[in-house]
Formats: sequence, structure tokens, C-alpha cells
Amino acid sequence: MMDTAPMSRRRFITLGARAGAAVAVGGAAAGLVEACASSPTASAGTSAPSGTVAVEIDEGQNASPFQWFNADMNSKFGATTNIVGLPFVGQYEKIVSEMMTRSSVYDVLVFPPQMLGDFVSNGFLTPLSDLGKESDFNLADVLPAYRDPNLRRNGKLYAATYDGDILQMTYRKDIFDAAGITQLPQTWDDYVSLAKELHKPPAQYGNAFLAARGFSYGWFINIFAALGGKWFTPDMKPAINTDQGVQALQTLVNLKQYAPPNILQIGYPELNEAYLNGSTAMVVQWDDLALKAEDPSQSKVVGKNAYAPCPVRSYMLYGRVMAVSAFSKNQQNAYKVIQYMNSSDVSIKDVYDPKAGEDPFRLSHLDPTKVKDHLGTASMPPAQAQSYVSAIKAGLTTGYPELSIPGAPRYLDILDLFVSEALAGSLTPSQALTQAASEWDNITSSLGQDNQVKAYADWVNSFHAAGVSY
Repeated sequence: MMDTAPMSRRRFITLGARAGAAVAVGGAAAGLVEACASSPTASAGTSAPSGTVAVEIDEGQNASPFQWFNADMNSKFGATTNIVGLPFVGQYEKIVSEMMTRSSVYDVLVFPPQMLGDFVSNGFLTPLSDLGKESDFNLADVLPAYRDPNLRRNGKLYAATYDGDILQMTYRKDIFDAAGITQLPQTWDDYVSLAKELHKPPAQYGNAFLAARGFSYGWFINIFAALGGKWFTPDMKPAINTDQGVQALQTLVNLKQYAPPNILQIGYPELNEAYLNGSTAMVVQWDDLALKAEDPSQSKVVGKNAYAPCPVRSYMLYGRVMAVSAFSKNQQNAYKVIQYMNSSDVSIKDVYDPKAGEDPFRLSHLDPTKVKDHLGTASMPPAQAQSYVSAIKAGLTTGYPELSIPGAPRYLDILDLFVSEALAGSLTPSQALTQAASEWDNITSSLGQDNQVKAYADWVNSFHAAGVSY
């Protein structure tokens, strides 16, 4: 029987340590890419009517699809959604603060898979397999890298995919052509050289990346992955402060020289704008930027772009899954909303819409002829659609996994803090990663070394089963 007493923050951490070893990532999948073919926001502390499903999600564009299809959901099964919008940065803390009190304010939780280990360990979620059939989610059509590693724990299906995210290179083909550049960067040294060659401020910057506090760690890991880096050793010793880690962070610091002068203030929207306003020759960004780059209402560079996987490997940063809150009083309708939004027929309508932020996660999505908005209008010219989908396929073939074990949000936040310190020049890359590794050791100790060793091994095995090299 579930303990229904409110949880203190101390209890949250200790429960995570006890449960971490039990959170095995189950299931196997064959092949990474198989045969690739404004709404009202609810306020916390209130309960929605039984026909209304309260959906927690980072506010803004990622919430839009739930609203687009409200009328159809109401017609099909008598439920509509109400968005409980949370900030993109700080989402984890706000979810935890509600869930620790057993609050029923959320019915559906939408969050990145990095949080799944903690949420399952602490009893925040009801397994989808307890509410219906796994066949409701057409899992065979979900790309293996986004399937069992992101959705299962203890052999149970806890979540369904909402968004498949991967970092991707978006570049100005017209600028590359004018400069006689025919070879895309094969290594990060190549990328730095190109950024230097194309850097002609203030009219044109060589590159841009997300350097603001919150997700800067992702752009470090993207380079770290290409150099063969791993999160931890098998015995949970941090592996970020190796020669590979220091080289990767130094590379990111070097790229600052060929970036806009406000690079340390560039977050997700600012990075989009740095490219969409025509001032930057190339960027690494989440793959939904490509859709915005071909949208005349958002972009000054329509028709001038091409897309490619990142050098060597592409980091599968963030993404989103949907789950049912264990404390929801409306679980059956919550389940139906998740099943509907995850379905092949509905998800294809939002993963290629430039007004949303979702990205392909199904095999059936990887078809350039399906690059259309939710109303069925082509969202890219055919040549750009082909380049975009090909880049996603190639990136997933060598995709690098986002950390998803108990404590992952804490490990990543510490890493982000020290990457930011290095980018600001407060610490050298070596100093920053040494301090981050020390903090990682403290987190591992607080959660239990043996528990974390097992959870990490199970997570790595799930990616090997999905065909991911790691």
C-alpha cells in the first residue's frame, strides 16, 4: 500500500536512494532507426472538473498541441485539457514541490525523461500498464532510442512519448556556397575552423550556441559525446573531468570567440532568434529550429537553409514524455488524453508544426512528405524537408543518450552550473569539471553508491538493447 503521508524534501532524497536500485529499465528493442522509411492556464492548488484533464507542461509552444485537439478529444471521449504551465527552467522543482504534498492539481505530467528515475522511485506516477493495454501506444512504431530507455522502469510502462529531441546543425547553405564550402564539419575542430572562417562581425557571426544558465551543459555534452566521453565509469565515478571532458569544454569556450557578443545571455529563444534574424552562419540547436527557419512569419532566411547531424554524434537532449500522476483523481481521462496525443495519427500533426516545439519520435514520422503543420499545410519546401528528415535520421543513428537515472536532474544542474562558470571565464575548463565531479560524488553518496551503480548499469543496458553505442 502506498504511504499517503506528505513527503519532506529530506524524505524525497532518502526514498530516492532506497528505491533507486529497484528502478530497472526494462525491455529490449532492435535497431536504433529501424527501416527508416493561447489558452487559459490553471493555477496550482485547484482541481479540474472530471471532464477536464489538467496537463502540467512547460508553458508556451509545447502546450499548444493539447489545445489544438481539444474539440476532437471532447468529441471522441468527452474530455478536454487545461494547461498548468510551468517554466522551462525550474520545472523539476515545481513538480516535486506539488507531488510531495500528494497534490491532485496535475492529472497528466509532461516532462523530460531525465526526471523519470526520481518520479518512479518516489511513487509519483501510476504505470500506464495499470490503466490500460500497452497495445494502446503502438510501441513498435516508436523509435527504439525513445522507447524503453525513456518509458519503462521495473519492466512497467510508465510513460508515453510526446516529443523526440536531438541537437542538430542548422546552417546557411547560401553562405556556405558563397564561401565555397562543400564539406560539412566532420569533427569539432572542423566546426571551430568553419566558425572562425565565417565570423565577420557585426554583419555575420560564425556560430551561436546556448550558453545561458539552464541548458548550457547540453552543448558541452554534445561535444563530449563526439570525443567518446561517458557520464560515469561503471562504479559511478564521474567521467566528465577526463581529458575528453576538458577538451570538450575548452572547445565550447573557444567557440565563444566566433559568436554574438551576448552569447552568455543566449538561451533557447535567443538562439533561435540569432539564426532566424539572418545574423549567424550556423548553429547547433534542437531540431525544431528547422521548422521555424522555413516559416515566413518567424524567419528572414526562408529557403536559404540546410540541416545536418552534429559532428560525429548528436546528443538527444531533453525530449518529453507523458505520464499519469499517482495523485490524480481523473486517471482514466488522463490515460485517454495521453493515448490520443501519443497516437501516430495525432502526433504527426504537431511534430512538424513550426508553431509547436515537438519533434519526430516515431518511425512513421520519418517521411519528408509528412512535413506539414497540424492543419495539413506543408511546413517546408521539398528540398529542405528532405534535408531536415535526413539529418534527424543520421543523428539518431549515432544518438547520444540523455542521463536518466535517479538524481539525474541534480547531476545535470550541477554540471550546468560549472559549464556556465567556465563559459564566463570564472574557472578554467579543468577547474570547472573537477568541481562538478566532486559535487557529483556527493549526490551519488546521498543516493547510495550501490543503488546508483545498479541504476546506471540498468540504464546503460537499456540503451545497448535499443542499439545505441555507449
